[in-house]
Amino acid sequence: MIRQRVVTSLRALAASLGPKAEGSQWHIFGSVDRDEQDAEDIDLMILCNSDDQADALRRAVDPDALELPLHIALMTFEEAVEIEAARVQCSRAIFP
Repeated sequence: MIRQRVVTSLRALAASLGPKAEGSQWHIFGSVDRDEQDAEDIDLMILCNSDDQADALRRAVDPDALELPLHIALMTFEEAVEIEAARVQCSRAIFP
């Protein structure tokens, strides 16, 4: 059950970032979200309040810190709505 381990790790990471992650919304999608045993990476989309928050999170999150390589898409809530990111990626919110 790779999905549960990854979600637990990502929630802990988000919580550890404190104010940097405040108000952001973290979504997973792809093979880990589908709980595929042969998943090779973690697809994470973080929706942010501002470009400044996205930049801060980009600097704070180490893409090599988890059990699988982390691919991160950072965007503002406004950008995500404009391109319907959550719907297109069939993502699931995991934080907050």
